[in-house]
Amino acid sequence: MPNGAAWVVREPSPRPGTVVLSATGEFDLHTVGCLRRALAEARHDDGHTVLDISQVCFGDSAFLHALVAARSADPGIVLAGPVPRQLRQLFALSGTQRLFTFAKDRAALGFG
Repeated sequence: MPNGAAWVVREPSPRPGTVVLSATGEFDLHTVGCLRRALAEARHDDGHTVLDISQVCFGDSAFLHALVAARSADPGIVLAGPVPRQLRQLFALSGTQRLFTFAKDRAALGFG
């Protein structure tokens, strides 16, 4: 999937000290920069990060690399779903699903 649209929105958090990001679209080498920037900004806030990936319709190795780098800097990062099928396959095939904490959805974390 070449050069699709992708964006990340910082959403209001119901919990102090928690940064909630919502990623949407197709993340590849050309579009992953917005994800990297959002995750870096969240780290600078010294809070807990929740990244909702339920609206990501495509992610490639650049997407995965951005998540692994974010997890290295913030081991407490949580990926909220439901995780799209393509991403489940990406995590499984790369063996990286064990690196992340997944939440079924934001409601499971106490977020609406």
